[in-house]
Amino acid sequence: MHSTRKRIESLRPSRSPVSPWAIPKFLVAEEPDGLGAMVETTTLFLIGAECPFRCSMCDLWQHTTVEPTPPGAIPHQMDLALESIARTARPESRRWLKLYNASNFFDDRSIPIQDWERIAQRCRGFERIVVENHPNLCDRSIQEFANMLDGRLEVAMGLESIHPEAIARMNKSMSLSDFDRAVDLCRAFDVDVRVFILLHPPGIDRQESVDWTWKTVRYALDRLVRHASVIPVRPGNGWIDQQIADGSYELPSFSMVLDFFDCLPALPSRTVLEFDLWDWGKIGGACNACREGMRSRIACFNETQRIAPWAGNARGCECCL
Repeated sequence: MHSTRKRIESLRPSRSPVSPWAIPKFLVAEEPDGLGAMVETTTLFLIGAECPFRCSMCDLWQHTTVEPTPPGAIPHQMDLALESIARTARPESRRWLKLYNASNFFDDRSIPIQDWERIAQRCRGFERIVVENHPNLCDRSIQEFANMLDGRLEVAMGLESIHPEAIARMNKSMSLSDFDRAVDLCRAFDVDVRVFILLHPPGIDRQESVDWTWKTVRYALDRLVRHASVIPVRPGNGWIDQQIADGSYELPSFSMVLDFFDCLPALPSRTVLEFDLWDWGKIGGACNACREGMRSRIACFNETQRIAPWAGNARGCECCL
């Protein structure tokens, strides 16, 4: 385990310095609520200490600090970001807030417990508050923080894949039973769950990868996960770049995304399935026209939960098929 951790760290590119006292990056966008409506959702990309785990696929460590997060820093970041957003925000009757710290909300090294009350105060006025956390760090702290909020808490967790070989290669320090336990705990506390799932992680045969992505989605939905986000594997974390360089792995392609949506089933009511478009421009195997056409279709799907047909029912131009 120690040697695996060292190898993953040795393959990382250099870390850019970040300050826990600086204004964090933020994003304001619309997100479907699972009931047919869209909600203005603010995401704060908070800056704090790195996750204690060393998942091989993770690239979020690049936005974290080596030292523990100083007490007071997270509320300070929230003040800076929310004040900036308030200057241009539209009046909304419903608003959601994501507090993403590139680590684990319920790790005191990342989010000091003494800051919870002040964090909860700054969450007032938001109907739903989403935080991210590793399944093995889910405990009664979730209930304690949920009780401080006047909105509904949702915990986002990385499931990634249920394929045995992919799980082993990701070094997540988590089994499927650990994930199930965390989901059951959240449900017992009346806290919602969202998950992140990878499209084509290493360890899965390319021809079977889309099928395994859908198996993982169904696994999550069977456990009444409220929101599932599917993310195509992307380069940049060091470990995945090494797999590409030595020829043992190829990134997901445009045709794989097409195949994924060709398999789209009827989704359970009140459930949201989202396909992540971050770094979509880097998806290979498509011309610009087909890539942008698919981007528009996916963006529409993320809002409506229905995939629109291609114009003329074609899946793309001849060079992209």
